[in-house]
Amino acid sequence: MIKWPFILAAIGIGGLIAIQPGINSDVARRLDNPFAAAFLSISVSFLLATVYVLSARQNVSWSAVTSLPWYLWLGGTIGAIFVAGSLWLAPVLGAAALFAAMIAGQMMMALIVDWFGFGGYQSQGFDPWRLLAVGLVLAGVLIFQRSA
Repeated sequence: MIKWPFILAAIGIGGLIAIQPGINSDVARRLDNPFAAAFLSISVSFLLATVYVLSARQNVSWSAVTSLPWYLWLGGTIGAIFVAGSLWLAPVLGAAALFAAMIAGQMMMALIVDWFGFGGYQSQGFDPWRLLAVGLVLAGVLIFQRSA
């Protein structure tokens, strides 16, 4: 399977995510309330997802939703933490340092997830190249922080 279109889509989504904390921070400043800004952002996401599910006539098994294990609800919690945390950190760190640090955290957790095969991911080996990649990202975090 050719993965390049998927990689380019992921890069594009990552680019959009780099803009989100700045926008949310501006909303927080204008509303004088970071939690209201996070609520607004998450509400828009909820509204768009609702419109899509209803307009695309997506089949939702509501009985399955109510029987989900507690830990599967953490996805929404993580999304709320991302929105609120990034709009709080964005004005302090700036976009480059914020996302370098977030990517470092993502890569470190991804190594753990890959190692153990959590969350439906197939278990992957641990090798020096993966550790080097995380080390380079952490070096980038330090460089962005020093230049700020």
